[in-house]
Parts: sequence; structure tokens; C-alpha cells
Amino acid sequence: MVPEAITALAGTGAGALVSAMASDAWQTGRNGVIRLFRREGDAQRASLEGRLDHHATLIERAGDPDQARQLIVGQWQLELVQLLTEHPDAESELRRLVEEIQSELPRGGRNWVMTNIARDHGTVYGAMGGNVIHYHQGMPSDPPTSEDRRQ
Repeated sequence: MVPEAITALAGTGAGALVSAMASDAWQTGRNGVIRLFRREGDAQRASLEGRLDHHATLIERAGDPDQARQLIVGQWQLELVQLLTEHPDAESELRRLVEEIQSELPRGGRNWVMTNIARDHGTVYGAMGGNVIHYHQGMPSDPPTSEDRRQ
């Protein structure tokens, strides 16, 4: 997978996982992530389970659960990027897990708003619900010169 695709899929996976936290879809998300990270070995399992449960508790206790989810999602995206980079074979399993989680989430838990801005020759890759949206901001055209106006 190319780095942009890894980042996009990891973002989608992290978004689904964090959406599931403190919801009825939590056990599906938790168990699925534990299965994904089995590639890292048993020594990491207790640490992974602890982080998952701690983040779910933070969201459950937060005064603003949506804000808590926004703050946590980046951490799981980073974890998933690292996993997919080291174990590209996890891609299809992560895609299936995202579909499973999304099918169990209540309608309101599936709505996300993302704002991406590309500037100064920047490129933005945004992923929502598995779709990768690519937007490239090119250079603005030069303003017309006095020579152009006479023609």
C-alpha cells in the first residue's frame, strides 16, 4: 500500500473504532482490534487491552464525548498506520472490521464532519467511511497584465 492509502485506511479504522467506544458496538471494535494486533505478539496484548479500555472509559466519562473522541482518534490512527506499515496483510481484516463496526453503530454514530484545507501546493487526503477524497490546491493563475487586457 502507498503511504497515503495506509494513512487514509488507518484514519477510517481509527474513526470507526473510536466511534464504537462507549456504544453498543464497543465489544465488536475492541475484539476486532485485539485480533488485528495479534501480529504484534502476546507481550503487547495486555498493554493494548489496557489502552482500549482506558480510552473507552475516558469517552464514557467525558462531559463532551464527541470532543474526547476527536482527541483520541489520532492516537489510534497512528497505531493503525504503524500496524499496516509493518503488516500490510492486515489491510483486508481492518476493512472488514470497519464494516462490522459501522453496521452496528446507531445512525447518529456514523455521522462525522471533516474539514481539510490544502494550501501552498498542498495535497489533502481525507477518508470518511472508507472513501478516499483527494483534493489538490494548485497555484492561482497570475493576474492579467496590461498586455493581456489590450488583446
